[in-house]
Amino acid sequence: GMSRGADGSAIMDRGYDFAGVVRWMADRADIVMLFFDPDKPGTTGETLSILLHSLSGMDHKLLIVLNKADQFRKIHDFARAYGSLCWNLSKVIPRKDLPRIFTMSLPVSSQTGAESESSSQQTIGSGLADLHQTRDDVVAEVMKAPKRRIDNVITHLFDSVNLLLMHAVIVED
Repeated sequence: GMSRGADGSAIMDRGYDFAGVVRWMADRADIVMLFFDPDKPGTTGETLSILLHSLSGMDHKLLIVLNKADQFRKIHDFARAYGSLCWNLSKVIPRKDLPRIFTMSLPVSSQTGAESESSSQQTIGSGLADLHQTRDDVVAEVMKAPKRRIDNVITHLFDSVNLLLMHAVIVED
């Protein structure tokens, strides 16, 4: 079923605390990947709410991906979607600069031969060879997860020690 949020946007009722589950999983994850498609560049109220409430303070874990960029028919459409995504993210990620947005395309091997030929002539995908390099960059970031794990454990330990010290000071007084 669907319900309405405070801003009037539709929120899917999943029958469980979706925002809580996202927070629980993100707390334990070393990387949180957010994929946005060209036709819906992060404009749903639920997505923005999750970023604002469930993933707040975890922007160091985020890998934001604008996927399927090869499906745009015109560069103007790409610019509009990218700008819309940046605008929406700027409202919910409290940083001076947004994290990098990886712009990727579907691997060529996932398309059939005829589909690949006709779509490459109709879209801007053929002129954006760096999309494949960006895909490799994302894979490299995912492969760094073990190193990130060490950093995240140290950060969590540091935060826990500071919280314990604060409690000790309060109890002592």
